[in-house]
Amino acid sequence: MANVVFASSAFRHGYAEEDFYAVLAGYYLKVRSQRGLEDVYELLGRNLEGDYLHIVYRGLPDGHLRVFHMNRMTEKQKRRYRRFQR
Repeated sequence: MANVVFASSAFRHGYAEEDFYAVLAGYYLKVRSQRGLEDVYELLGRNLEGDYLHIVYRGLPDGHLRVFHMNRMTEKQKRRYRRFQR
């Protein structure tokens, strides 16, 4: 796995680095940025507490990942994630 760098904005909603790794260890959906940003991806998944998380990160030129957003999924994102799980 690439080295991961967390921006301070990633922790704004009360989630920690462990939540990011918990999503990666579980079942998740990875999609390109819904806003059309280059090298930006979104993860939809659940942490160990069962929270539905929306994580946004950018792939950096040096191979690192920069996580800059972690928050609860919206209802629309939850529906998409649940459809993907079937």
